[in-house]
Amino acid sequence: MNTSFKKVWRDLWRNKGRTFMVIMSISVGVMAVGMVVSGNILTLGQMSRSHVESNPSHGMLWLSGIVDEGIIRGLERIPSVKDVEGRSESSIHWKTTPDGEWQDGHILTYADYESQVYERVTLKEGVWPESKQIGVEAAHIDSYSAPGIGGTVYFEINEHPHAYTVNGMMRSPWEWPTPFGDEAAFYVTQKDFTRIAGWYGFNKLLVTVPEYSADNVEQAIDDIDDKLKDQGRSIGYYEVLHPEDHYLQDMINGVGMVLTVMAIASLGLSVMLVINTINALIAQQIPQIGIMKAVGSTRRQIMSMYLSAIAVYGLLSLVIAVPIGAYAGNAMAKWMLYLLNVPATPFEILPNVLLLQVSVGLLTPLLAGLYPVLQGVAIPTANAISQSGLGRGQYGRRLIDRLISGIRSIPVMAALSLRNTFRRPGRVILTLLTLTVSGAFFIMVYSTQYSFEHTLDNIFAGFGYEVELDFEYLQRIDEVIPMIESRPNVKNAEMWVFRTADAKVPGAEGPGSKYEVFVRGVPSESPIFKPQLTAGRMLDPEDDRAILLNQKLAGKMGVGVGDEIIIDLPDVGETSWIIVGLVFDLNGRDQNTAFANIETLNLALRNVGKAAVAMVQGTDQSLETQQAIEADLINFFKAKRMEIEYSDVAIEDRNNASAQFSILTQLLMMMTILMAVVGSMGLSGTLSINVIERRREIGVMRAVGASSRDVSFVFTGEGLMLGLTSWIFALPVGLGAGPAFVAALGKVIDFPAEYYPATHGVWIWLGIVIMLSIIASWIPARRATRISVNESLAYE
Repeated sequence: MNTSFKKVWRDLWRNKGRTFMVIMSISVGVMAVGMVVSGNILTLGQMSRSHVESNPSHGMLWLSGIVDEGIIRGLERIPSVKDVEGRSESSIHWKTTPDGEWQDGHILTYADYESQVYERVTLKEGVWPESKQIGVEAAHIDSYSAPGIGGTVYFEINEHPHAYTVNGMMRSPWEWPTPFGDEAAFYVTQKDFTRIAGWYGFNKLLVTVPEYSADNVEQAIDDIDDKLKDQGRSIGYYEVLHPEDHYLQDMINGVGMVLTVMAIASLGLSVMLVINTINALIAQQIPQIGIMKAVGSTRRQIMSMYLSAIAVYGLLSLVIAVPIGAYAGNAMAKWMLYLLNVPATPFEILPNVLLLQVSVGLLTPLLAGLYPVLQGVAIPTANAISQSGLGRGQYGRRLIDRLISGIRSIPVMAALSLRNTFRRPGRVILTLLTLTVSGAFFIMVYSTQYSFEHTLDNIFAGFGYEVELDFEYLQRIDEVIPMIESRPNVKNAEMWVFRTADAKVPGAEGPGSKYEVFVRGVPSESPIFKPQLTAGRMLDPEDDRAILLNQKLAGKMGVGVGDEIIIDLPDVGETSWIIVGLVFDLNGRDQNTAFANIETLNLALRNVGKAAVAMVQGTDQSLETQQAIEADLINFFKAKRMEIEYSDVAIEDRNNASAQFSILTQLLMMMTILMAVVGSMGLSGTLSINVIERRREIGVMRAVGASSRDVSFVFTGEGLMLGLTSWIFALPVGLGAGPAFVAALGKVIDFPAEYYPATHGVWIWLGIVIMLSIIASWIPARRATRISVNESLAYE
């Protein structure tokens, strides 16, 4: 083996602690990049494959009303339409034992399960539904405790439980487990569907066009809507789908982009540790460099030797980072695919990601260490031989050194620890930078979770209700409200009107000119409805055809306060409305809600004094009280033959929304933890280097009577000082960049959250950084206490 490379291996082996720290630090960064990139590729690839395999339609339409095969065949004769497939779906109540509590769910049916055309449901286990034998959505067995094959499900038919046996497990591309789903799905034959739901026909249409484009699909949907309106039916809402891209791909792309940025930041922190280590190594071996030059070594030979050492760091880090990154990336993809109810892929190592990791693991450390190596080998031979390190003799000349030297009222060991902390300013800056960035990201991520939670609180508080009841038919408002308010635990109640309509800007025509809008009629002086206004004013009792529009929908339409919009209400036609305010509301599909005075809306609908939706406030906001109110009102109105079609409690919606956002913040926090690990390794590496450089100083301390505890205190104090200093720097960075971080993340996931600084997160990070500082200081401090007087004073 070449003599210079023997020296490389000897240096690596003799300083095993330093070698380990550098390798682990690089490994964390390279592993994070591999995990995120492979996880994104595997997730998006499988989403796309699964989407294509299901043979997606171009448009999915949920109808207001029921159609039969004859109407569907008529829709297929529209020139802009290629094919139409009908589907049936209905809300139901189910339970697993005759005496159990009823749960919300829904049933689906297909004319022929084995000959599905679009959005195909796949059979995972068992057989397709038969008479009195049903299928269950596989993802809902764990999520909602639905029974598996051989189990029994009781459906409510005419207020009585009827038993059905589960004979199959299926997967639909449009069903999700918790927290994205909210109820169990079951698959039945058409005959059983009619028996359970009480009606026959189709209430959902899957549409394709001759030549796909979003405009062509919009045009086909407009044509279908016009045709349906001629027959007394209409489209409730719809989705335009891409034939190759999964409908959630944009959201996953956005999340992946955020995680990639954090992975790159983690790698950047690893680079700082490499720079610190190589700087220290060169500084320590300046005399050796001078001797090598004196005996004839060229600059290129010396550079190649030190760069080889860096390359070894990179190679050894790849041994750790590549397998862990591949495993973590596959695990992340499997978890995300589970949440989206997409079949998981088998374990796979992606060659392009492997190449990326190898390139990053080798080139990044080499580039990081290039400047320190160039700086070290550039020192003239005589200067190198005559000194023992870079920057020697500089202490005391800088302003911070003079300020620290002026502190007299602290113990000697504390003063020594404080002085040594800032002895190597370049090394200290890089160490502080790694910890500061880690802390800033922690504060930003913690504030993101806090901001999401507060935004959800404000949204749900703005709508004020605890229980929502949707009657099957319109009810007289003046009769229903007294009934509800007479029940236990009810504080007050209101009746609202819900309608799905189309909205457009006056004069706009053609594909894409119409926007789906959920119009809600609310009492003009409602104590329940107090939404967050982002512009304009609230509704006034004297308003005539005034409307509050969701800010997101207003942005899509290009309208604002004072503008006129045209709303096409089913069975009414086009009417003109004036926008008096914009609201922040996450309800509706894609935030497309609008609010009008119930009296004005009912006048347009010719339903004066009637409504079908009850909003109820309870005496307290606990889940138990809300559920008790819901159960009591359902039973109360059932006894009066006033059927409740749908019911919900606000706190469950609030908790589901929180759980959905917590998935993202958990991923972000995981990346933040990786960054904190790198930061603590950087701190430990810095202190280890300090121990190596100050062996003689440690010997002198020992010689004059310093105990092991004193020596340990000095280095632990340095670690704590650096940790606390980084915490001080992280505060303005994390809190200052927090609003931009939350806004950017909200834009990625389409959630315009308001920023709320999580000040308690600042104190949590203080506790974490103190703990990390003590842990990172322990090994260097322990190593320092084991250096004997003879060993340290005999050190070269």
